[in-house]
Amino acid sequence: MTESVAETNLSATGADVLRRKGKSFYWAGQLLTAEQLESAADLYQICRNIDDLVDEASTPAQAMAAERQLGEFHQALISRPTLADGPPDLYQQAELLLGEYPMALSALGDLVDTVRRDLDLVRVADQAELLRYCYGVAGTVGVMMTCLLNAREREKALPHAIDLGIAMQLTNISRDVLEDAQLNRLYLPADGAAGTIAPEDIVVGNRVARHSAWLGVRDLLDLSEAYYRSGWQGLGYLPFRARLAIAVAAKVYRQIGRQILQRGEQRYWQGRCVVGSAEKLRVSVGAVVQLAAGAISRQPIRHDHALHQGLTTSLKLRQPEKR
Repeated sequence: MTESVAETNLSATGADVLRRKGKSFYWAGQLLTAEQLESAADLYQICRNIDDLVDEASTPAQAMAAERQLGEFHQALISRPTLADGPPDLYQQAELLLGEYPMALSALGDLVDTVRRDLDLVRVADQAELLRYCYGVAGTVGVMMTCLLNAREREKALPHAIDLGIAMQLTNISRDVLEDAQLNRLYLPADGAAGTIAPEDIVVGNRVARHSAWLGVRDLLDLSEAYYRSGWQGLGYLPFRARLAIAVAAKVYRQIGRQILQRGEQRYWQGRCVVGSAEKLRVSVGAVVQLAAGAISRQPIRHDHALHQGLTTSLKLRQPEKR
């Protein structure tokens, strides 16, 4: 990864990046207050820049450069140098946005550590490994958003926020099997319905491999439902405007998975599934109606601990804030 690419990514505002690359989140973000949207967009930009460092590393030299940059960033998140010390640009952005939330910076460190693994050969042995990955790249975003959106009873809100991130990542993986295979990545667990398949067979259109992958996609979308339900239950901990926005984002993202299943196996391989504007509006109205109907209980919610079995890294995030 050349320095010029990184600098270009960092020069755009968070809102610009969110509008161009996170259309579903930008749509839902219009329900946030101006301050909340700015914070969410800035966080999205940081996470997108991290992803781009890895995804755009198409040569060994670029992979080494990306590993170096992410390693320096990860180390800065641990040591927390002063901005006057000239730490990496990504760290400066993160410190300005999340500096008052040690829990959020710890989550960002987990995200960086997880994303770095995508620079190596990506194969997932089992569902437990997949869920750890989903926590690392997306459940951590739930932790950071919980802080930025000032959720009440944060200790209770965190598990549900993590689950919503995991659910969305399962949807991402289900949607992007072909794109990931083109990058020689396969996130479908080998112990699941997909079995052991080779990304190159998916890319060239091998019917057996693609059918196995489709079975794996259906498996992951079914798994995501439990995490979406848990994420929805935790929305009551958010302030009103944030609750509306995250509810819409959750429902729109979940709709991607529903449309994948509705399109079926043959159409799945014909192009990336996208939720159009009219459908986004319909789903968004449904989410707001569901909230208005009192579908989110104000009573304490007991989180299903089975959803976090093996996610030991999430436990260290539950530490007192230094405010």
